[in-house]
This record gives sequence, C-alpha cells and structure tokens, in this order.
Amino acid sequence: MNLLKTQMIQSVITKILFFVSLLVCTAGIHLKIGNSHSIFIIEEWKTEDQNIPLLRSPVTDTTSTLTKEQKTQLTNRLISFETEKGNQIAVLIVGSTDEWTIEEYAVKVFEKTELGRKGIDNGVLIVVAIQNHKTKIEVGYGLEGTIPDATAKKIIEEFMIPKFREGNYFQGIADGIDTIITKINEEELPKTNKIPKFFEVINEYSIYIFPVLVSIIVITTVLISLGIFGTIGLAGILFFIGLISEFIILGIGILILLILFFLMTSYLRKKIRRKSFMMSASWGYVIIAVFISLGIVSAIGLIGFGILRGLISESTILGIGVLILLISFFSMTGHLRKKIRRKSFWDYILFGAITPSSDSSSSGRSSSSWGSDSLSSSGGSSWSGGGGHSGGGGASGSW
Repeated sequence: MNLLKTQMIQSVITKILFFVSLLVCTAGIHLKIGNSHSIFIIEEWKTEDQNIPLLRSPVTDTTSTLTKEQKTQLTNRLISFETEKGNQIAVLIVGSTDEWTIEEYAVKVFEKTELGRKGIDNGVLIVVAIQNHKTKIEVGYGLEGTIPDATAKKIIEEFMIPKFREGNYFQGIADGIDTIITKINEEELPKTNKIPKFFEVINEYSIYIFPVLVSIIVITTVLISLGIFGTIGLAGILFFIGLISEFIILGIGILILLILFFLMTSYLRKKIRRKSFMMSASWGYVIIAVFISLGIVSAIGLIGFGILRGLISESTILGIGVLILLISFFSMTGHLRKKIRRKSFWDYILFGAITPSSDSSSSGRSSSSWGSDSLSSSGGSSWSGGGGHSGGGGASGSW
C-alpha cells in the first residue's frame, strides 16, 4: 500500500510540475518573439508607445484643466447623445503631443480606442493640446459626409478657438460638442440603439458554435480517459507546440472548473447523508467542500462578468483559471492521501481510467463606472470604443 501511495503522489507531482514548466517555457518563447498575448506577459510590455492613451471615458483630462463639475457635465452630455443616436464622441485634453503632430496624435488615439461602432465608424474625437496651443477634430469614416473637413475647420475656428484664447477651455469644448451634435442630428442616421457587447460577440462568432460543440465532446472524452490532470498535461503539450490556441485552453479551463464544481457538490451531498459527517473529524472536509464550491462559483461568475463587460482579457482569464486549478488541487490532496489505499471515485476522475489500481478489490470500489484619466491602457471600465476606425478626415487649428 505504501508503494502505491508513493507512486500516485509522485505521478501527481510530476504532472503538475510538467504542466507548470510548459507554461513557463511557452511564456518565455512568446516573450522572445514579441507575442503580447502570452499568459505571463502583462499588457504594458507591448511594443506600442505607451504615450498613446486608450480612452476609458468620454472625457479624459490628463492636465486637470476641467473642474470635476465641468467634466461631469460634458460626460453626461456625451453619454446621453451616444445612448440616443449611437454615435461616439470623445474628448481628450493633454499637455503635449510629444514628437507627433496634432493630426498624427489624434489618428493614433482614435485607432487605438476604436471610436464608433464596428462597420459604421461613427466616432468623433476632439483632442486639445494645451501646451502646444493646438486642437484637432478627428472624424470616423461613417461621419465624413456629415462633418467634412471644411465643417470641422469651421467648428474649430468659429466656436472653439475664440474661447480657448480667453482661457475658457470648458466653454470652447462644450460649444464644439454642441455644434458637432447639431450637425449629426441634421442627418438621417442608421438604427442606433446599441446592441449589448455580449450579443455582438455571439453574432460575430456564430459560425464557430458547431466546432465548439464538437470540441466539447472531444474534451469530455479525453477527460474520461485521461482524468483531469492528464487532460491538463495534454493541453499544455499541445499549447506548447502551437497546435491549439489560448482560447481553446481557456475553454478547457472553464469546463474543468465546472466539472470540479459539480463533483464537489455531489461529494458534499453524499457526506451530508452520513451521520458521521457532523463529527469533528469530518469538519475539515466540510470547510474544504463549502469553500471550494463557493470559490469556484464566485470565480466563474466574476470571469463571466469580466468577459461581458470587457474588463479583463483572455490572457488574464487563462491565468485565473490556472490559479484556481492549482488551488483546487492542493485543497484536495489531504483528502486524496487518506483515500489513497483504494481507487475511489475521486482517483478515477483525477487520474483517469488508465491509472492502474493496486488490486482487483480496490479497483472495483467506486465511490463588466468610468475609468481613470491616466494614460494607462490597462485600467478597467465599462466604457470603450465600439470597433470603429478613423476616416483620416476632420480639421485642426491653433491659437
């Protein structure tokens, strides 16, 4: 029995260490080739210039030029307009555009934030560079007919710059926004009630539903034959050699979490039926089962909310999934040590059908507010661009 116990513990430790090693090696390879989507590479390591902000609010003021009340007033105005018409207008106030011209800077911010709805490109960006004394209205493809370059130039020169020269930046921006909204309202626009991001994603990836269902069937079959730890090792190998993507790894992780949750609830129900369950010797199992169940449910709920609201990336979700799996494993090792003398239901699930048993008798036993105004692109928020693109149009001016 001691030999069987030693062999099974060594098998588990070997599989865990092997999988972790694969993840670390994969992260190193991705870092080497500059792939920013690797699990352990944070967003700030991307090669893109961090001086170009990813806007997380309709009004972003990095210079504190606007008061809190002024910023709130402009924000509410833009949110109301976006809700009513579907067009996205954003304001960015910076001190300087650094080595870029105001035109280059506006295009970079517009494209990074992806203002406007995908496929319609109905976004507008107003950039005000205080130290450079320059401003720019960047217009998306979908609004170039409504706000041509000449109109944008007129808005800047007649409504914005006169106020800027007086030092009244709030009024200049507010007048510019009002004029842009008036011009847009004069045109007949496409249906503008925004579709929730969740349904946009479902519609966009509907062609993948059947392959995903097939994948789930395959994964379930692998789980039955290899067990949870065997599946983790197999997924790590395939990920390492590039045969499967992080998205598939993510799906496997979520599926395993669900299986663990249902297994724990089943185990808890069986324990409750036993009178000995309430004895002090079993309280450790009670606490472990309850907290693991609650933890898994909470984690799945938070991950789902983050995906829906666009607050977390796939790489972050994958990292969370791996962490939860490791925590679940170490939480169950105590129970496994006591049950190691016979091949229980847990042994079968964790190590698979191919795990040898000690003898014939044992083998027959079964048991997604607004974001900050900083230039960081990693902050979370419920507001973001809708996937639009700049048309390269608009106008700029100086004072």
